[in-house]
This record gives sequence, structure tokens and C-alpha cells, in this order.
Amino acid sequence: MEKFTLFIADVHLQPEASHPLNQAFLTFLKTEAPKAEALYILGDLFEMWVGDDVGLMQYAEIIGALKHLSKQGVKLYLQFGNRDFLMRRRFWEASGIQHLKEPHALTLYGHDLLLMHGDALCTDDKDYQKMRRILRHPLVIWLFLRLPQHKRLQIGQNMREKSKRFSANKAENIMDVNEAAVVALFAQYPQAKHLIHGHTHRPAHHRLEINGQSKHRWVLGDWQAEAPHSRIVKVSADGIALLPFSASAG
Repeated sequence: MEKFTLFIADVHLQPEASHPLNQAFLTFLKTEAPKAEALYILGDLFEMWVGDDVGLMQYAEIIGALKHLSKQGVKLYLQFGNRDFLMRRRFWEASGIQHLKEPHALTLYGHDLLLMHGDALCTDDKDYQKMRRILRHPLVIWLFLRLPQHKRLQIGQNMREKSKRFSANKAENIMDVNEAAVVALFAQYPQAKHLIHGHTHRPAHHRLEINGQSKHRWVLGDWQAEAPHSRIVKVSADGIALLPFSASAG
């Protein structure tokens, strides 16, 4: 039996349990994920996470399914995304997931990989990078998590709406990764041959030549709400592939 590991990102699970995205992800966890040795979630699993006390209630079914998957022997790993970076101890214990800082380097089946959510590589978006530094400051996080639940939910919803408006008015290239940032990242991790990331919602396999060496950048797809589907990465001894996933097919 073939051994392999799966990589996904940008599921953007919704607070409404019956949402098509949530149901598609549950299908994935029950059909495709159990076949893998491990599942890596590279950011934005949730559309919004305003604290473990709220999130564990909003996403109870999903978290239960993740815990069940981990008990089946599938190793689960997660990196923070730009929409869900406030998970703490209660979440890790309830879900059976292990948190990975970024960038994370590892070797799987003979492939030297580097994992990121991807937003840190979008350096042309100066406003976003400034806001990212502010929101991830430990003091800001400490203060936010001590606000009442209703206030955190209100702030989270407002930020969701603002993000949609700002993204609609920004040039496409500004929201994509910066090539120089990718080259600099590979320079920091010269052993890595493959970078896998999400965030940009532009699934693709990019081949690069850096200092005479062949490098690869694999971009994961976001999960679409209509006829739920995505593009995921499969890594095995046979190679690396960007594959479609369809909830209906599952």
C-alpha cells in the first residue's frame, strides 16, 4: 500500500455548521484524509477564530472529526493563517493537532520541503504586512483574548468585512507572493527543494532556477463553496503532485 502525506490550506470553515464548506471538509476527513500518514494544514483552516472558548463551540463537529482522525493514527499538523492565529492549548488538545511554526523545514519520502501559509511572502502589500505585525504582537493578542466573547465576535466580523472590501480594491499582483521574497527564503533554507504554501488562492506548480539549482513552489488552492472543491498536494516516494479534491467525488 502506498504511503503518502497530504497538504491543504485555506479551507475557511464557517461558523455555520451546515455550510457547504464545512460539509465538504467533513467529507474529506472521512474519505481521503484517513488514507494518508499525515495531514498538514497550512493556514486559514477557519474563516475566523476569536478564541478557544468560542471556536470550540462554533466548530465542535469539525474538531471532533479531527480528533477522531488523529486517533485513527493520522498525524495532524497546522500552521497559523492570516485569519486564524489565535488557537491555543485547548484547541490543540481537543483536535489532536500539533502546531508548527513557519517556515517549517522537513524531509518526507526523500523530498526536502519548506512549509508556510504564504502571507509573509506577499511583501508588495505594505499595508497588509504592517497590519500583520500589529495583530500578531503578543500584547495585542493578550488584550484581545481578554475581551468579552460578544466583543471579540463583533471585532472579528468587522475585520472579515473590511478584508473583503480591501481585497476587492487591490491590484492582483500586490496580493501575490513577491519573487524576491521567495528567492530570499530559499537562500535561508538552501537544502529545501520544494516550497508548499497557500494564502493566495492561486493553485499552481511553479518551477524556479535559483543560483543554478532547480526549485519548486507549490501553491495550494482555497476551498470553493459552490460544488465544494479544492486543489491539494500529495507527497509520496513517487513524487509531488497538485491534485483536485471534490466533495461530491469523495
